[in-house]
Amino acid sequence: MNEYTENAKPKRGRPSVDVSWPDTEFTAEEVYNSLEKKLSRVSIHAKINKALKTGQLVSVGKIKPRTGRPKTVYKLAPAPSTELDANE
Repeated sequence: MNEYTENAKPKRGRPSVDVSWPDTEFTAEEVYNSLEKKLSRVSIHAKINKALKTGQLVSVGKIKPRTGRPKTVYKLAPAPSTELDANE
């Protein structure tokens, strides 16, 4: 008998890598270097874009180097305030 049921099938392929976003402002390159290149730059940008859509991250600005492409700076979105926080 198979130990997995239809609802709990194991995921096939490479296991996903969870990214913990820094508390300070950061660029995609900094995240790439901090993960010791466990994820490709494209995968990091895909995770950033997904986090931007869900509201987990916000874009702060851009760094324009002397040569090359500009780098977008991100930070964690502020936690939504509740009515309890406003009353304190």
